[in-house]
Amino acid sequence: MSILEIDSRGLRRARTRSLVQLGSLTLKAGLLETFGIVLGEDLQKSPQMKKQVAALFKGLVELNEISKSDLVDFQLWATQGLEMLTNTKKR
Repeated sequence: MSILEIDSRGLRRARTRSLVQLGSLTLKAGLLETFGIVLGEDLQKSPQMKKQVAALFKGLVELNEISKSDLVDFQLWATQGLEMLTNTKKR
């Protein structure tokens, strides 16, 4: 096994870990419940989940647009987010 293969595998694992953590954030934020997304469904293939997934995607695109505006204070969001994550862990 070459160093390139090891690095590639490590990068894939790190990317996968980050994607799983982002998925956990959507769960903690209540987005899955809000949008009616059922865990265990294949979100790419399930016809029942098509509209829910599309609505969540649109919401995330809107959040991205909002976050680019001058009205957003990322420091405030970070502080509030850390408080919320801490309170979520205590439950």
